[in-house]
Amino acid sequence: MNKINRALRLPPPVLAGIAVAILKRRLRAFVLRFHAVGLSDRGFFRAVGCRTLDEVLGRKLPPFFFKPDDRDRIIEAVRKSYRGAIITTINDANDVCKHVFDLLGSGRVNLGNPIDWHLDFKSGFRWKPRAYYLGANRYLDVYFKAGKYADVKVPWELSRCQHFVTLGKAYWFTGDEKYAREFAGEVSDWIEKNPVELGVNWACTMDVAIRAVNWLWGYYFFSGSPALSGEFRIKLLKGLFLHGRHIMNHLEFGKIRGNHYLTDIVGLIYLGLLFRESEDGQSWLEKGRAALEEEMRFQVYEDGVDFEGSLSYHRLTAELFLSATILYLKHGLSLPQWYMQRLEGMLEFVMHYTRPDGFAPQTGDNDDGRLQIPADYGDWDRADHRGLLAIGAVLFKRADFKSAAGAFPEEAFWLLGEEGRRKFEQLPAEKIAVTSRAWKDGGYYLMRQDNLYMLVDCLPADTSAPSGHKHNSRLSFELFATDRGFIIDPGAYIYTADKEMRSLFRSTGYHNTIPLTERSRTGLTKTSPLAWGWRLRSR
Repeated sequence: MNKINRALRLPPPVLAGIAVAILKRRLRAFVLRFHAVGLSDRGFFRAVGCRTLDEVLGRKLPPFFFKPDDRDRIIEAVRKSYRGAIITTINDANDVCKHVFDLLGSGRVNLGNPIDWHLDFKSGFRWKPRAYYLGANRYLDVYFKAGKYADVKVPWELSRCQHFVTLGKAYWFTGDEKYAREFAGEVSDWIEKNPVELGVNWACTMDVAIRAVNWLWGYYFFSGSPALSGEFRIKLLKGLFLHGRHIMNHLEFGKIRGNHYLTDIVGLIYLGLLFRESEDGQSWLEKGRAALEEEMRFQVYEDGVDFEGSLSYHRLTAELFLSATILYLKHGLSLPQWYMQRLEGMLEFVMHYTRPDGFAPQTGDNDDGRLQIPADYGDWDRADHRGLLAIGAVLFKRADFKSAAGAFPEEAFWLLGEEGRRKFEQLPAEKIAVTSRAWKDGGYYLMRQDNLYMLVDCLPADTSAPSGHKHNSRLSFELFATDRGFIIDPGAYIYTADKEMRSLFRSTGYHNTIPLTERSRTGLTKTSPLAWGWRLRSR
C-alpha cells in the first residue's frame, strides 16, 4: 500500500515512464521464454563477413598482449625470470580442474561437477537460471532481495572466468591437454546454462565485459590446442560476438557513472579489435575509442585521481585504462597526448599513496575487482598495487616508477612481454625519494619523509561522481612509521550479504576522524571520542 501511495504522488509523466519500463521488461521476459537470443552459424558467418566455417577459422588472430606462435620463446623467458611462478600456476590450474575455488575470501571450496553458475555457495541461495534480471529495479532485486546473507557477487565473480589465464599458462608450461579440455568444457557448459539475457550472470554488464575479456585471454593460450574442435571454436566466437552485442545494448551509462561503464567500454574495445572486419566490430571499436577518452576526462581528475573516492577502485580504473591502452598500441593505434598524460598522473598517484612497506591503504570500498589476473590467481595481494608502477615505468620511461615498483612482476610480463622487461631493466636504478604532495582535485593530502607516512582523506563534494564506493571518512587518515602501520582504515568488510555491517564499516565511527553526534541545548557541539577506526596493527 505504501508503494502505491508513493507512486500516486509522482508526476503523471514519471509514473507513465515507470509503468512503460515495467511493461517492456515483463514483455521481454515473456518473449525470451519461447524465443531465446541466439545466432545461427550462417548468421554469424554473415555478421563477420565470411561464407564458410573454414574461412572463419582460417582468419589470423589479431594482435594481443602475446603471440601464440611465440609460445616457446615466452616459456623460456618465464623459466628464466619467474621459475617459482610455474609451480604456483600449475598448482592453481589443477585446483581449477577439480573445481576448487577461493572466491571473495571464501577459502578453498570444491564446487562440484558440473559447476552451478547461479549459486552463492556461501549462503546456499540460488538465483533462477532462466529468470530475467535486466533493468534497474531487477538489478537492485538481485542485490538486496535475494535473501539474508545471499551475495550475488559470488556467482558473478566465478562467471568472470578470470581463472582461464591460469589454465592457459599451465597448458603452455606443461603441454597437458587436460587444461584445454577444462577450458572448453567450462565455456560450453556456461553457454548452455546461461542463455543470453537470462539468469543472474547477464544482469550486470560489467561482469559480461570482464567475462568476454577473460574468454579471449583463454582462447589466445589455447588457440593451438587439438582439444579445441572446430565446432567449439565457432561456439566460443559466437558467444563472444553475442557478448559484444549485449554490452552495446546494455551500457551502464548515465549522468552518474563510474567503473562499471568504463569496464563495459574496455570490453567493447577488446571485442571490437577481435571482430574488426565486421560491421558490429567496427561500431564497438568506434564507440569504445570515443568513450575511453571521454571517461578519462570524466572519471579522472586533472591531478590523476579517480573520482570514486576509493584507492582500490583507483587501482581497478588504472588497470582498465592501462589494459585498453596497451592493446591499442599493440594494434598500432594511438591516443591523445592529454589522455596519456592523465594516465601517467594516475600512476604518479599510485606511487605516492603506496606506503613505505609497499602496500596501499584501504581508503574507501574494495571488492577485489580486477579486469584480468595474469599472475598469482590463487593468492594475489589485494593491497599491492606496484604491478601498475612496473607497467607505467616502461610505458612512460619513468625511473621513479621503477624505483617504487621494486621489480618487474609476472603480471607486467604478460602485458608487456620480454621486450617490456628489457626496457624496465634499462631504466636507471637509483633510489628516488617520494615526498609530500597534495591532490587538491582528488582530495588527498600526503605528508611523507623517508619511512614516515600520513595520508589524509579530504574528498571533494563532487555531485557528478558516484558516491557508492566512498565512505563517511572526511579528514580520516592513515599513519605509518618505521616499519608498521599505527593508525589504519579497517576497510569495507562486506558488500551485499550484510547491509548492516556494510553501513557500519562505511560510517564515520569506523574511520580515524571525529564524528559529530548531537547538539546540546546550549548549542554547543558534542563529539564522540576519537573514532572506532583507531587501531594498532603490524603487518
